Amino acid sequence: MPNCPYCSKPVPETISRTTECPSCGRPLHCCKCCTFYSPDSHYGCRETIDEPVWDKTSANFCDYFKLKASNGGMCRASGAESADDKAAKSREALAKLFSI
Repeated sequence: MPNCPYCSKPVPETISRTTECPSCGRPLHCCKCCTFYSPDSHYGCRETIDEPVWDKTSANFCDYFKLKASNGGMCRASGAESADDKAAKSREALAKLFSI
């Protein structure tokens, strides 16, 4: 049984457009919870989608959706948080490089 990417509680095997986590109530069929979500990719998706999905946290009709594995209680594997972590590490490396 898969787990919710937000709260890590068990969720149903089959995810439809309207499926919400029974524990936290968040929509599961959304970009932020998808394996293919990548904010750095075209339209924020590694799949070849024709139209962008503007609200990445709301339920959508995407046919490519695949629930990503739980990641410590947050939807963030290749999400915005990961990009923020990457930027922070880059800033630290630059600071070390230019410090005397």
